[in-house]
Amino acid sequence: MPEERPRIAAIVLAAGGSSRFGEPKQLIEHGGQPLVRRAAAAAQEAGASPVIVVLGADVDQILPALVGLPDVRVALNARWESGLATSLSAGLIALGENDNVEGALIVLADQPFVDSHSLKNLIDAFGASRLVASSYGGTIGVPAVIAKEFFSELSQLEGDRGAGPWLRKRAEEVTAIPLPASPLDIDTPEDMALLKQLD
Repeated sequence: MPEERPRIAAIVLAAGGSSRFGEPKQLIEHGGQPLVRRAAAAAQEAGASPVIVVLGADVDQILPALVGLPDVRVALNARWESGLATSLSAGLIALGENDNVEGALIVLADQPFVDSHSLKNLIDAFGASRLVASSYGGTIGVPAVIAKEFFSELSQLEGDRGAGPWLRKRAEEVTAIPLPASPLDIDTPEDMALLKQLD
């Protein structure tokens, strides 16, 4: 019989505010879908289950974008203004003990070119390595798959520093997988203009 694959959950970080945009950037459309839905669907297609989407700012506007996606749960981060680390913690707490997962795929909602193929490459590399991260631009970062034994440590992170800096401190333990897609983050109006040019 083939060896059973470890069960990997996904945590999609989508709680941040979008003060520079005048609209929630989670709802910017790329490929005909809002970014937050696109990220959650890509995690599902890559084989992650369950998919936890962490929301905070503009939650009432963003929630409808997730309607109809099976096996997607929403975790609310009331402390989203305190930084990215609180969203990561909220996602890990939402997983709970009953989900029986071996690790979590950490995904950012504002990386539009990261698709299910890229995420599946990370999941496929997990097992022999307990830390798997994307490699791009001479560094490593998210998306990444992090084993459950690190969840407690990740939950203690503070401020606007998420899993990326934490992974870079442990670079010798990390299996780096080249990210074939652009890691472009949509952080500024200029980024959004570039996305529209490439869409």
